[in-house]
Amino acid sequence: MSSSIWFQTLSPDDRAHLETSDAAPQTADILILGAGNIGLATAWYLTQAGVSDICVLDSQAPLSGASGANAGGLWFAQQSPELGPLGPLARASSRLYDELPSALGANFDLRRTGLLELGSTTDSIATVQAAGFRAERVLPNELEPSLAPWPTAVYYPDEGQLNPVKLGVGFLRRLRERGVRICTDEANSRPQAGVTVIASGAWTPLVTKALGWTPPIRPLRGQLLATNPLPAGTLRHTILGPRFYYWQLVQGHVAGGGTVEDVGFTSGTNPDDLAAILAERDSLFPTLAGVPTACAWSGFRPFCEDLKPVIGRVPGQDRVYVAAGHFKKGIMLAPVTGKILADLITTGHTDLPIGPLDPARFP
Repeated sequence: MSSSIWFQTLSPDDRAHLETSDAAPQTADILILGAGNIGLATAWYLTQAGVSDICVLDSQAPLSGASGANAGGLWFAQQSPELGPLGPLARASSRLYDELPSALGANFDLRRTGLLELGSTTDSIATVQAAGFRAERVLPNELEPSLAPWPTAVYYPDEGQLNPVKLGVGFLRRLRERGVRICTDEANSRPQAGVTVIASGAWTPLVTKALGWTPPIRPLRGQLLATNPLPAGTLRHTILGPRFYYWQLVQGHVAGGGTVEDVGFTSGTNPDDLAAILAERDSLFPTLAGVPTACAWSGFRPFCEDLKPVIGRVPGQDRVYVAAGHFKKGIMLAPVTGKILADLITTGHTDLPIGPLDPARFP
């Protein structure tokens, strides 16, 4: 199980859902390879569409990849200048997130705390507003008293934060109630399936290689760290600094980081990178200077060479779909990605514009 701060917030019952593996069936209507939040969201929306014979297969425990290591940031507005064709998907995903707590009957610490981007330009505000999101220039110290004096920032009031592992546990609970098998101990036993969905994150090319198709997706490592719990309100918003980002969990831990390293599947953390995160954190928030690190971790973001995810039918395959390459936008787009795949599988189409994301762009 991952060492990220998110796993330290789980109850014993939550952990039991992560550590339990169902017996793998011999056959399944739908086989999903990957028990991260995108794979689980796909299974969820398939059950919403009436599909029940589903098996989710993974060689590791659920949420062991990027889903359990990311920052849990829902930065729909701040990301909008670089979203391009993903803009409609981001808006749809934001709406789905508003529905998910009641639909799953789960508390995964979803909050719209807002985000302060330090040093952003006025041009970015116009771009964000043109994309249909809210943004305004503010004096950041009026909104974030713990911040060292800073002249100006852009405030995105609708940005959100969640616990991605609690989200995954919410999916697991409801999926098992609906008869979906989540199989991790028997990953070498692959059921015969009518339709297969590959949602294996940075490992996706290793899976699709057997099909004669290898999308240009590779891992880029990211590192984060967190303190022990601090008083509520130590940080009131997500803060995007010059290099890294910082936020406070519902449980009080203050976390930060967001490095990007092209080191293949080399796991672990680098002391120099962690020192850089702490140096910026302590300069931005003087009250945190000297506060020790409780844990540090890393994860592998699935980076696609054209900066767009790969969502749809695998080229040359009638019954194999893929969802991968989301890079830093995986948690943000997990619900809408799952909904798109469920629509494609059950109806053959989606109302969302996914042409630029077609896997066939990589023959």
